[in-house]
Amino acid sequence: MIDTINISLPSQLKKEAEGLIATGNFVSFSDLVRTAIRKLLAESKYDVWAKEAKKDYEKGDIKALKNKTEIKNFINSLMS
Repeated sequence: MIDTINISLPSQLKKEAEGLIATGNFVSFSDLVRTAIRKLLAESKYDVWAKEAKKDYEKGDIKALKNKTEIKNFINSLMS
């Protein structure tokens, strides 16, 4: 069974998607979306969390724990 859906996209995202199709990376917009969804579903939640943590770290929104003591103290603070 195949379902049809409609989505709204920002103009820039639509242009970039159309570029991927025009260069032959995907046969159609549907193919691109199916591939993107499959890839997202294949990533484990831990991979997603790790990527988000890396982005936060690069923005300076988090602090890296540098040794076992810092890790232990952080875990203990979560349990308090």
